[in-house]
Order: sequence, then C-alpha cells, then structure tokens
Amino acid sequence: MHTPTKIVFACIILAASWIAATPSASQAPQPVTTVVQVTTSTTTTTTTTSAPPLDAACGRWWSLAGDVGFTLSEMPTLDRIIYRESRCDDTQHNPTDPNGGSYGLTQINGFWCQPSRYYPLGYLQTVGVLRDCVDLYDPMTNLRAAHALVTYSRSVGLCSWSQWAWLEDCG
Repeated sequence: MHTPTKIVFACIILAASWIAATPSASQAPQPVTTVVQVTTSTTTTTTTTSAPPLDAACGRWWSLAGDVGFTLSEMPTLDRIIYRESRCDDTQHNPTDPNGGSYGLTQINGFWCQPSRYYPLGYLQTVGVLRDCVDLYDPMTNLRAAHALVTYSRSVGLCSWSQWAWLEDCG
C-alpha cells in the first residue's frame, strides 16, 4: 500500500522529469521562412462568377459548366438542355437511343465517342475529352463534351446547339 507521501513524491519526480525533457524556447524548433519567387507570363484569366437565377432548374451545375468554358449567356440554354435531357441527374442513361445510347447530364449521344471513318478513335477521344462513352457519367467530362460539341457545331457553320435538335430556338 502506498502512503500519501510516496504518491506526492512520485508525482514531483514525474513532473521534474517532464520539465527537464521539455526544450527551452532556445532549443525548440524555429519556424522556417521560405521565400519563393514565381515568374509567370503576362496572360491573365478573368472569371466572372454569378449565382444562377432562382428559376434555374439545374443551377447546381452552372459553376462547373462555367469551369469548362460555357459563358454566362449560354447558361440558360444549357440549363434547359440539362433539365430536359436528364432532369439534372448525372447518372441518366438512355440505352434505347439508336446511335449508341445517350449518357449523363446532357445526354451526349454515343455516336460521338464511337469510331468513325473520320475519327477512328471517336470524335470525343480525338479532341481529348474522354477515353470511353462511360466517362460521360462524370459531370465535368459530360459538360466538357457538350462544350466540345457546341464548339464543333460553330466551327462547321451549324447552330451552336444543333446536337439538341428539339430546341425551338437554336440561336
């Protein structure tokens, strides 16, 4: 059995050993300050962020769409497409589409990621958007693919949104 004096004495010894093991301010590691000089080109990118309007059906995807290159003026049309095609659900798939199914938010047709005469790897693979149609379930990849198709349409003189033929106003 321990007597109170022995317990107090043991606590004092323990405290003294802890204090002796604790480094003094002069022994403690000092923070290291590193100065890094970064040289960049003079290219400046400006991003304008705007909250989607309250009536946006799929507003949660607007920021990501802006990140892949859609402009604020394109967002209302893109919002209509996403809502109509997938009800804002990035997991949607239409296997009955006769051109290889349709995938993800904007229901990109499988035709765009299948080998063809002009694009032996598939158009979206050739332009570096994806490796396989199943990549279209990723919202970022799907929106990048939609942006690539809009850009393609413009480059060949078609309406920007020609892949979504149901749009009344293809402007």
